[in-house]
Amino acid sequence: MPLDYLTEIYSSFEPFQPPPREAYVDCQEVRGGWEVVRELGRKIARSKQPTCQLYSGHRGVGKSTELLRLREYLEAEKFKVVYFAADDEDIEPQDTEYADILFACVRHLVRDVQIPEDHNPLVKWMKSRWQWLKEFALTEYEFTDLKLEQQISQFAKISANLRAVPDKRREFRQKLNTNTQSLVDALNEFIGEAKSVLPKDCKGVVLVADNLDRIVEVKESATKPSNYDEIYLSRSEILRGLACHVIYTIPISMVYSDRSTQLEDNYDKPDVLPMVMVKNPDGTENQKGLEKLRELIMRRMVLTDPNLMQTLEGRVEGLDTPPVFDSPETLRLLCLMSGGHVRNLMQMIQKAIDWTDQLPITAKAAKRAIDETRETYNRAIQEHQWVLLAQACTVRQRENDVEHMRLMLNRCLLEYRYYDQQDELQVWCNVHPLIEGIPKFQDALKKVQAAHESS
Repeated sequence: MPLDYLTEIYSSFEPFQPPPREAYVDCQEVRGGWEVVRELGRKIARSKQPTCQLYSGHRGVGKSTELLRLREYLEAEKFKVVYFAADDEDIEPQDTEYADILFACVRHLVRDVQIPEDHNPLVKWMKSRWQWLKEFALTEYEFTDLKLEQQISQFAKISANLRAVPDKRREFRQKLNTNTQSLVDALNEFIGEAKSVLPKDCKGVVLVADNLDRIVEVKESATKPSNYDEIYLSRSEILRGLACHVIYTIPISMVYSDRSTQLEDNYDKPDVLPMVMVKNPDGTENQKGLEKLRELIMRRMVLTDPNLMQTLEGRVEGLDTPPVFDSPETLRLLCLMSGGHVRNLMQMIQKAIDWTDQLPITAKAAKRAIDETRETYNRAIQEHQWVLLAQACTVRQRENDVEHMRLMLNRCLLEYRYYDQQDELQVWCNVHPLIEGIPKFQDALKKVQAAHESS
């Protein structure tokens, strides 16, 4: 059966899944030197004490991809890495509190580090509280009737049931709140016992809780803290209190807020994964950034057929492999219009394939994809925000106020970083390239630039 190129290529650009290891592209050169081993890994490798780090970035910018690369590095350095994507099975992003995160950490540690029943503090903790825990496991079995594997599986069973039944979730939190310290103590004892079952050359345990940035902020009233504040600020001692290295992802709206100083006081400065720079501050195209995005596309194409590397930008004489794009310009335009946001790029390529009956992907199909994505941004902008965007575009900077924060959070404004010729870090921002083509923005830009020139 001939290869269905469109289906295979479409699948390789799944925007909500990290790429295979073979498709990884190192973008530190166009991300202001940001590199995950240096930013997060070395602190773990060089510290004699457990560390707790916060990691953030816009949704879809590539955070999970970098964390999976970090896991490779740490495992090579002889650490036991327990990585989990919290929103897959552990938490309900629309309704999450710190107890859910703590229990998720427990669940994955007890699953990934196998300790005999007699020496397993977490199993003992569950056994001593089974009379109220079995209600959430939805079982009538007594804990002592279960084999060790079944006992350990109860952590996952409880997580699944809590995720599915909101009323049970609230009740569980109330009961766990009175047992939090005992659970943390048992967890730390468990981490201590792990040394006896892990290889002798193991340097320690690293717990990586990914996708916590997808938690939705909930504020019940003006007088009560939001769940963000409760998780990351009020309960910071619990999150930092684990006897192993920990990395928590955190919503970027906390980093871009007046809570950022509190976060730095409680955890040290959060690390933020920057965008890929596709333009320079003077408006010219950043060729290195565009080349990195081209490489990112090419590596995914090669997973379908290695020959696609040669036909990426047009037909090659002597090869039966079809051309992927009808011209280099079509590929360049998609990369440029992404603004350096990886998920935007993946989504636009998939949308372009939706407008394609057979390869190559044409300039017309790419334009349709760009126009559809542009309309999404158009709907996200309120009337009074056009002038704010135009002002930021003119001066390449943003104000540090609530309105500009909102524009950052919905990616209407994008922030970039680079080191200048004096080796000093420069941070600048611009509107998303898709917004530049919207007439309302062009009108606002003309007025702002005219006022700027006359002042």
